[in-house]
Amino acid sequence: MTEILRKSAQEVEIDHLLAEEFCCDLTFGERFLAECGLLAPGFHVVEAIPEPSLGGEGFGDLLVKGSAQSKQIALLIEDKITAQPGVRQAERYRRYAQRLRGGDWDAVYCILVAPAAYGGERDLYDCAIPLEAVAELIEAADPVRRAYRRKIIQRAIAKKNASGVQVPDPAMHSLRSQYLKFAEAFWANQSAGLTFPWLRRAYYDGDSWIEPIRHRMMPAGVWLRHRLWTSVHDPSGRVDLVFSPIEEKEKARLLQIRLQDGIAEDYGSKKDGLQISLRVPEMRQSDGFNELIAREAFDAMKRLLEWYEAARPSDAPDRD
Repeated sequence: MTEILRKSAQEVEIDHLLAEEFCCDLTFGERFLAECGLLAPGFHVVEAIPEPSLGGEGFGDLLVKGSAQSKQIALLIEDKITAQPGVRQAERYRRYAQRLRGGDWDAVYCILVAPAAYGGERDLYDCAIPLEAVAELIEAADPVRRAYRRKIIQRAIAKKNASGVQVPDPAMHSLRSQYLKFAEAFWANQSAGLTFPWLRRAYYDGDSWIEPIRHRMMPAGVWLRHRLWTSVHDPSGRVDLVFSPIEEKEKARLLQIRLQDGIAEDYGSKKDGLQISLRVPEMRQSDGFNELIAREAFDAMKRLLEWYEAARPSDAPDRD
């Protein structure tokens, strides 16, 4: 049975807007990937296809074909505004991505683009980027054109927020701004450099997770995350090393050699991932940025990186 493409007019508009940005702004693709925590210097877009067929797996929203450093890279992008996740949509993306990897592609990434308030299946994609961050990536020499195109995205975000408008939290923005500035200075002097997400224009009260935090030896599906706090019942923060998805055999192997004092938990709504966590003191926006806590969190990241380097299979690929 042929699947019928069902999308809101606004989501179709976003699909075509992104396709044009990828094709017409020569550096948009590289900026987009960097915001996702995926470094691809010199990423060159060959083609962007809105509403591509997933080869018997239904339809996607956008397929971007490109290359960087002699590697063929494909991006499978899912746009969401207010709609619920499609039936097994992330799973279908991943199956199609696996088929592409078996062909001529060196790297294929499944990416979710959605408003920060979207509550869908973020953790089932290789990476997720807030629609708010995408708006900030749009550049144009003509300020009128830039404003017009950003308003397309702003209208989509407003639609998502219509049932419960979020108010930007200046204290959270200040905390994250200071955190990222300190992280840049701290890791610049370390041999194990990490890539942190960019600072967004606005954050909200619940934006307490800093992710993805990437290292070049981590392939797609492996990343670090700093949860600044967890809950009032557990007043602590966590630094997590996330594997998603992960095969059961590999999961069992990692659990056998789990980092001492590391907390192992299933990850993802389908529990097909794994996270190894270390406790650190919590950092809340009401108290502001705390350099000592940040240093403790970065030390935890070093421990997790050292453990991962020793634990990963010898033939494991680095991130493309």
